Amino acid sequence: MNYQEALLFLDALVNYERKPRPRDRFKLDAIRNLLALAGNPQDRIRNVILIAGTKGKGSVAYMIEAGLRACGLRTGLFVSPHLLSVRERIQLQGSWLTRAEFARLMTRFRPLVAKQPVSYFELLTAAAFDLFSRRGLDYPVIEVGLGGRLDATNLSNPEISVITRIGYDHLKVLGNTLTKIAREKAGIMRPEKPVIIAPQMPEAKTELLAQAKKTGALPLLVEEHARYWDETADITGTAFSAFTELGAGRVRLRLLGRHQIENCLTTLTTLGILARNDPRIRLDTVLEGLSGLVIPGRCQLIEQSPPLLVDTCHNPESGQALARVLHDCFREKVILVYGSLRNKLVKKTLEPIAPYVDYALAVAPESPRALAPTVLKGIFTRLRVPAETAPDIPTALARARELAVGRMPIVVAGSFYLAGTVLAELTGIRPES
Repeated sequence: MNYQEALLFLDALVNYERKPRPRDRFKLDAIRNLLALAGNPQDRIRNVILIAGTKGKGSVAYMIEAGLRACGLRTGLFVSPHLLSVRERIQLQGSWLTRAEFARLMTRFRPLVAKQPVSYFELLTAAAFDLFSRRGLDYPVIEVGLGGRLDATNLSNPEISVITRIGYDHLKVLGNTLTKIAREKAGIMRPEKPVIIAPQMPEAKTELLAQAKKTGALPLLVEEHARYWDETADITGTAFSAFTELGAGRVRLRLLGRHQIENCLTTLTTLGILARNDPRIRLDTVLEGLSGLVIPGRCQLIEQSPPLLVDTCHNPESGQALARVLHDCFREKVILVYGSLRNKLVKKTLEPIAPYVDYALAVAPESPRALAPTVLKGIFTRLRVPAETAPDIPTALARARELAVGRMPIVVAGSFYLAGTVLAELTGIRPES
């Protein structure tokens, strides 16, 4: 298959990111069978770092990979969902797969999928396992797709697990209490292996520690292994001084938002534990790698005058984080372009953001699960935010620029699908899949 044929093959599979499935449909039998047909590549990958959580798991995955790569180590990265290209999901040494490499992976798996059908996400997970096993990586960094216990990525054998902050998201799948959600996330723990636990709400923390004891995992709480002080946060980035498992120093990030401090401390704690057995991992080199990191769609500053920010703010925790960014970075209220999927806690997500919004434009992300803009406008009205609907994303962006009059900041936030479409519109990079 060439690259376009590979995309058509992949897109023909059931994609539960676009079409939700009930809880009882989450099983690992299909991907387990597919991996067996492929020779169980997941069993040949060493030093896997597996990351779950509600908020920050993508950022932590990118940070860990960047830090390890800066130390001269061979890295792989598996993340989801993607914004511009499905090739974002499987990276080697910080770069997307080439089209040729991606086509080769899909060609290899096509006859296997004919014997054992799997979903879109399961195939990409299996393909990542297969590629990582053949490249002899020092450290593959793998982000869990949803939950943990029944996620396809959990068929890997992590040397170290990481659980970032847990909150309310995917309630119909993971449960409607922090205890139930934490129990699902804890499924990535392994006996006698370390699990790095970011700061948590008491209910989630209690459950994670109980599950670690039950599993026989070795829990390490970031709050007990790292501290920070003298932080600054503005439109240029975030900086703070820290003492962590990896050592003490001044951390400077291009990433916007104080919430990235927690993600960075989680990263440095994880790397510090790994450094106990790998002297190649050094604080000064890691900090150099982190200093230039830009994570797509995470409070990403795309334009300067007026400022235009793109963020994948789609749950209450990310709403609080974005609100803090708006407080720290902008003196004026913003023009907000927002789009969400259905079955999200939209009002709770928007509540902390609302005081910083001058005017909102409600738009539908390019997904069959999109929340109707009229419904979204109604939520803004209840939050006392003036709003209107836009028929499509280009119209929403044009209207936002008109309202901003070259002065007010523009913020695009909500679903990953919205962020991806807007990034494509602004950069001129055509989405591939």
